[in-house]
Amino acid sequence: MKSLMGTIFKAMADPTRQRLLEVLSRQELSVSELVEVLGLPQSTVSRHLKVLREAGLVVDRRVGAAVLHAAGGAASWPVGQDKPSDGHPAVELRERLLDWAVHEPLDGPTRERISRIIRRRQAASDDFFERIGTRWDQLRCEAFGEAFHLEALAALLPAEWIVADIGSGTGYLLPDLAARFRRVIAVEPAGAMLEAARSRPELKAIDNIEFREGSLVRLPLVPGEVDLAIASLVLHHVPEPPGALKELRRVIRDGGHLLIIEQREHDNAAFHERMGDHWRGFAPSRLQAWAKTAGFADIRVSPLAHARPAGRHTGEVPGLYVLTGRAVAR
Repeated sequence: MKSLMGTIFKAMADPTRQRLLEVLSRQELSVSELVEVLGLPQSTVSRHLKVLREAGLVVDRRVGAAVLHAAGGAASWPVGQDKPSDGHPAVELRERLLDWAVHEPLDGPTRERISRIIRRRQAASDDFFERIGTRWDQLRCEAFGEAFHLEALAALLPAEWIVADIGSGTGYLLPDLAARFRRVIAVEPAGAMLEAARSRPELKAIDNIEFREGSLVRLPLVPGEVDLAIASLVLHHVPEPPGALKELRRVIRDGGHLLIIEQREHDNAAFHERMGDHWRGFAPSRLQAWAKTAGFADIRVSPLAHARPAGRHTGEVPGLYVLTGRAVAR
């Protein structure tokens, strides 16, 4: 470690390198930007950066075609050098130098040149979005998909919950639920669908999902077993929805939550037949009344405005809404 101490002392013995470290502790900059800020030749800046990098005082990263440099973070150490243990003189010296650099005042002209570079970057960013215009949504979805924001919102829910996916079908919700909650119980009356859900490739390495065969008439769950029960496009398949809601209340703990996604009431006979539904959806007020009778409070209904048909039956599909409620203590 003696050589590392020497490398650090050597790096800081030069006033130009001191100034470089002061500037880079304020703003991450490329070599060409450092040339502009310091008024030095590019070769000089590159040479001094090399010395600071070898001392672990400066790090760099590539952004597109540019390489940006910054005062080194805590994990930055010279290539080929093991990080010394906490409390070692080299660690303390380096941290003191980095702290000194960030608090050492910069002269006015240097601050203004840095500000000018930041304004130029912002203008370039603004120009990018001006040029992209309405294509931004398309680019974002191509890069990150269409549902990442919904996944982020789900992070607000407690991860320790036990969640039941009632009428889980082929398990399209299960990967997302398993990634978010401690335990997931998939309940499905059709054995073929339950087997299809078990066989989903993305579930092979997941061990917090339990599959149970059963229906909303009599759920294979003990009273109060779950914190959240989800019934997505299930209730309109049930002959007696009020009884199904009471059964959902039975398996949700006191203070637990219900989430139902349902079709609005409609008169589209062709769609009704094609989907094998028992009911042609429900008026939200009707479902709210059933939920209240079943033992739920704080009932809220919201339309799902982004649920749109993706196939050739555009215009035929009924609207969807979500109902949420809290299980009232008996």
